[in-house]
Amino acid sequence: MLLLRAICVIRFIANRVRQGNRGAFSDSIHKIVTLSIAIGFASILVASMVMLGFQSEITKKLTSFCGHFEITKYTGHTHLYESQSICAAQIDGLVNNLPIAIEKIEAFAQKPVLIHTKSGIEGILCKGLDHRTLHKELESYLVAGRLPNLTDLRYQNELLISEYFAKKLSIGLSDSVIVHTIHPTVRFRKLKIVGMYRTYINDIDTSLAFCDIRLIQRLNNWTSEIVNGYEVFVKDGFSITKNLRDGILRLIDYDLRLVKTDQKYPAFYDWLAIIQKNTAIFILFILLIACFTMVATVIIQIMERSYMVGLLKSLGAYAWQIHAIILCNSLRTLCWGMLYGNILGIGLCFLQGYYKLIRLEPALYYMHYVPIYWSWKAIFFPNLVAFGTIGLALYCTIKLLNKNKVTEVLQESKE
Repeated sequence: MLLLRAICVIRFIANRVRQGNRGAFSDSIHKIVTLSIAIGFASILVASMVMLGFQSEITKKLTSFCGHFEITKYTGHTHLYESQSICAAQIDGLVNNLPIAIEKIEAFAQKPVLIHTKSGIEGILCKGLDHRTLHKELESYLVAGRLPNLTDLRYQNELLISEYFAKKLSIGLSDSVIVHTIHPTVRFRKLKIVGMYRTYINDIDTSLAFCDIRLIQRLNNWTSEIVNGYEVFVKDGFSITKNLRDGILRLIDYDLRLVKTDQKYPAFYDWLAIIQKNTAIFILFILLIACFTMVATVIIQIMERSYMVGLLKSLGAYAWQIHAIILCNSLRTLCWGMLYGNILGIGLCFLQGYYKLIRLEPALYYMHYVPIYWSWKAIFFPNLVAFGTIGLALYCTIKLLNKNKVTEVLQESKE
């Protein structure tokens, strides 16, 4: 009851102080500080959502084409064209005991081939798609046509290539190309171009084409149970941890290896780590500036209201009550600034997310627009960190000033 009464008194005095500040110098300072906090926090929110957007988009592109994990044969040095094969029985333990984190497992077979057209000859890695699963991830990157037909009982002589290769070889949809293979025997097939994809990631666009997995198995003289490996897709929102990796390793044969996507494409994940580090440094500087700005307003508020503080002291007010009054007014300014910052930041992200106003150079950023990641975590955690950091800085400043310099001012005001 006493605590509730003290809170009511603190709130009443804080409201009276705020009303008394209207038209005063400190009132103008509070408006400027509110605006600066709003702009600073909007910058933090936009930076966080853009950084997470880059991480989400790049990771999604890489995992769409090779999964979160890749299971292949563990071998030493092999011939360039030698295809290391595994059979379905070697991952029976994984198939029969799927962890709750795994969404699906796709078999794949791949083979280096030479594509012969009127414009020339180009080498590429042809990857066979499993006809027993859906490939919705790949469909989202199609710019023309469709995926190879995987629903028929027999494989079709169809090929999906990147837009980069289509322009380089001067071919388009419905055109036919001659595909040559070298190992185990020299063979050729006439394949029809049924689709083109684009990811803006050179490591994928310049090296991968897709066909039916049964075509690759036929060229290698394999049965339907033999493939080059399996791709493991993890459910959305599930963290890829060491425990998950160890759990998968325990469920597959000892002569198989498990490769994470970041091990297969380390350059892209290093690039994402640099973006994350730069964003963290930017947010840190914004928070430091916001802390110094709020500390300056606290100092102005204390010096302007030194007589009131002395009066409250003489009336028997405790130090923590005076601290709470000053802190309450400062936090009110902070909250209004963060509210306006949320509105501004979310508004800017909404415009960019739906209208893609800011464009990028795909050769440098692997996409043609600035991505935005929409999640309640991307909004809640920046709010929590900013409020906690600035609030702690305010509390420490008020405690420090009341113990040192302000005490002299209070004594002068009493005299």
